[in-house]
Amino acid sequence: MPKPMPMSNPQRDHPVVLSAPPCPGADPAATACPCLGPGAAADFDPCLQLALWASGEGVWRWAAEDGALRIDGLEFNGRPTTLPPLQIDALLECMHPDDRQAAQLGWRMHLSGAQPNCELVFRLRLQEEERWVRLYGRALSRGVDGRATRVIGTARDISSSREAEESLRVMASAFAQAHDPLVITDDEWKVLEANDAYAGLVGQPAEWLVGSSLLAALPVFDAMLANLSGDRHWQGECEICIGVGQWVPVEVSISAVLGEDLSRRFHIVALRDLRSVRAQEARERALQSTDRLTGLPNRSSLEARLGEVLGRGETMALMFLDVAGMKEVNDSYGHKAGDGLMRSLCLRLQQVCDRVGAALLARWSGTEFAVMLGADSAETEVRAASQAVLAALSEPFQIDAQEVVLTVSIGAALAPHDGRQCSELLRKVDVATRSAKERGHNQLAFFVAGQELDAQRRVRMFTQLRLDAERNGFSFVAQPKVDRTGCAVGAELLMRWPTEAFGMVSPVEFIPMAEKLGLIGLMGRHALHAAARLAARCQATGQRLPVAVNLSPKQVLQRGLDRQVMLACERAGIEPGLIELELTESALSVGLELVAPVLHNLRKRGFGLALDDFGTGYSSLSYLRHLPFSKIKIDRSFVMDLGREARTDTLLQHMVGLVHALGMTVVAEGVETVQQFELLRELGIEEFQGYHFARPMPLEQWEHCVESHGAGQILLPQGS
Repeated sequence: MPKPMPMSNPQRDHPVVLSAPPCPGADPAATACPCLGPGAAADFDPCLQLALWASGEGVWRWAAEDGALRIDGLEFNGRPTTLPPLQIDALLECMHPDDRQAAQLGWRMHLSGAQPNCELVFRLRLQEEERWVRLYGRALSRGVDGRATRVIGTARDISSSREAEESLRVMASAFAQAHDPLVITDDEWKVLEANDAYAGLVGQPAEWLVGSSLLAALPVFDAMLANLSGDRHWQGECEICIGVGQWVPVEVSISAVLGEDLSRRFHIVALRDLRSVRAQEARERALQSTDRLTGLPNRSSLEARLGEVLGRGETMALMFLDVAGMKEVNDSYGHKAGDGLMRSLCLRLQQVCDRVGAALLARWSGTEFAVMLGADSAETEVRAASQAVLAALSEPFQIDAQEVVLTVSIGAALAPHDGRQCSELLRKVDVATRSAKERGHNQLAFFVAGQELDAQRRVRMFTQLRLDAERNGFSFVAQPKVDRTGCAVGAELLMRWPTEAFGMVSPVEFIPMAEKLGLIGLMGRHALHAAARLAARCQATGQRLPVAVNLSPKQVLQRGLDRQVMLACERAGIEPGLIELELTESALSVGLELVAPVLHNLRKRGFGLALDDFGTGYSSLSYLRHLPFSKIKIDRSFVMDLGREARTDTLLQHMVGLVHALGMTVVAEGVETVQQFELLRELGIEEFQGYHFARPMPLEQWEHCVESHGAGQILLPQGS
């Protein structure tokens, strides 16, 4: 690199010295300028010295004679700072370690003449405070070897500008790398800057967007402009165009800011792409309106759709399907198998609905479904759809290689005939469904006037039954049993339910209610204690007359049934042999493996066991083989036909012979005439029960009858 030429002095052995007139405000006798501080050489024009002092810049100088660098007039945070003369190495030690190498290189290059100017920027720690300092200068003289012998320049605290630059750099980086789209426009909405996120949103390079109008993609509303003029901020949702006919929902935040001269206004526009938000909202709405197990519309979806149709005043039919048999599958095979069966069921129902042109199939509750038939559907369409449903469910389902058959009760209501409001129509179709269930399985029932009153009555009756079950608001009657001579050998306890609101309610009505409400166990305990007390009072008169009491199917499966019966006997002070427990075949339908241990335990404790209504079920012989019954009660239907149909007589004769062969006693129910009594005796039946001997009587009357005979036989009067 060529050596720099001397600036004024041609003598190579001495450095060039630039002199300056004294500062106007200085003492002519002084050796230093007061503006630059003590010891400062008068190397600058006085006006320049004043200008530097006014601008907050100091002066630094270095001379090869002593190698010291002197800084005068430097201000940190507006406060003058005096620094002692420092050798270059000492100054380097005071710098931040990261800045030393660059400063040392710059200094050496300027001394050697490789750089015409000297610019050193470094961090300097003074009084526990770190500041950025910039030294800028130039050599005033160089030696014969071209190396600088004297350097002078300005010194300035640039911490504030460095912080501003750093802030600006961070802001620029944040703007460029922000995940959300950002745009800066002028007052005419011309794009000045756009980050990569915005470019990606609209599908154009960022450099292409600069100078374009934001209004071409984002419409500006009057409401936006009004807010920007007042509050200088607007936030809301709208759509942005990302292509021909392509609009994307976005959340927009616009802030209006003024430029430094306060004459120009700029807009900072922040966007948030709402497509994923809208998609998530749509998924949540779908979940809220869809049954998660089956994927069918749920109750809220049905109500919304039904409300729309009824609001338009359209004629249509609504059906409810109440499917029976699912609970047994869950209990026997587990809920996983039950869920699979539910999905298979829904698939069949959906296929049926597609064939009949139904508008909607929805899952109303656990095993209840709703079907909205198409517009203008009426009774004819309901009957056709019902037949299709029954046909579809007649085919068995497969679970673990086992066949399962489901049954369904179908209720229907017609709009607007049965209701113009959603709640009204749903209430009436529910009433119709309950009516169908009462008729038996696989039945269809339309809503008819008066059913709703029956339903309201049933609700009131349910409430009353709960109260009376808790406080034992029942009465009991006894129907005697007699032997072949007509003498009493015991009695059957029967429950009655007297009410003020409904009169005397038949067991045929309130027993199914109690089973549905889960009250049958509590009511059964009331009956057990009443039977034990009755047997105890009869025993007190000298008569050992067993009292029979019925067990419901749910009682048989209750844990601790044997303890309940034993407790009733202990409280009454009687032995178990005076209590006879009667079960119908429906109580045994849950399976021999569940019932047999319970009955064997009861028989072992001494209780008598009787199978009621024998001959009406399909598996009675299986029960006789495996269960420890001591008595079999022939159903009254056989007694009624006795003597009128030869096949009935023959069948009854063989049934009695079979029961006797197994060592059991036969009891005939429903004996109403002397002719029936004689024929039954000829068949070898041991015990009888019916109106021919006595109607069910209050317990007090039966106790009086027993007491009046003392320990003798009780011969009941026989009717005609």
